[in-house]
Amino acid sequence: MQFAAKTDTGKLRERNEDRYYFDTQLQLFAIADGMSGHESGDIASLIALEIIQEWAKTQASPQSDLGPMKRLAVLTELAEEANQRIYTTAENSGKARGMGTTLIAGFVTFSYLTYVHVGDSRLYVLRDGKITQITTDDTFVQKMVEKGEITPEESRVHEKRNIVTQAVGLMPTVTVSADAYPLGPGDIVLACTDGLHDMIVNDNEIAEIIMASRNIEEASENLLNKALDYGGTDNVTVLLFAID
Repeated sequence: MQFAAKTDTGKLRERNEDRYYFDTQLQLFAIADGMSGHESGDIASLIALEIIQEWAKTQASPQSDLGPMKRLAVLTELAEEANQRIYTTAENSGKARGMGTTLIAGFVTFSYLTYVHVGDSRLYVLRDGKITQITTDDTFVQKMVEKGEITPEESRVHEKRNIVTQAVGLMPTVTVSADAYPLGPGDIVLACTDGLHDMIVNDNEIAEIIMASRNIEEASENLLNKALDYGGTDNVTVLLFAID
């Protein structure tokens, strides 16, 4: 399995509130996008990934195969713990009150992907030239799509597309989406923050950039650069996994 990652502050932001993590032994990854509209978004994303890193260092065993159901249980527990710690930290600190972050965390194996998701960062799987978004955004416009009020295409450029309906740390509890997705040789997994998919609004263009690249290291750089070319109005983070 090959892994590549890129992150950039973008052209308009003063700081990068995106964070990512990958443990090669555990094949555990996470990506978090601190909410720019709230105080201390960078602190929220940092806390979320610290929770995952703590588990990886103190409780995980690279030699044991947890299996997909146990992996999902671990990931859900970590997301809920991150929510509680961020919320408590914010409540105890006046200026940090209201901070939050998106979160995707998962295990990538040669045969399946297990993951948890909160917010509007996304997971995609590219297979045989076709790209599939496997997460569902926790956003206002996604609710409009589900109600049939707008089309998925319209949601990609809607002026309210960045309004999330939930994030890690905003409330005392959080509803975590958890699922598994089958993988096979040749598949490419993409995890990204909205700084990528808000700039490259056509998923097929994302797929074309990846397929036109010589390897996933080059693909991650090309995706990031294209997001910057299209405006780079937000922090951009890209993680790619190529299944051998």
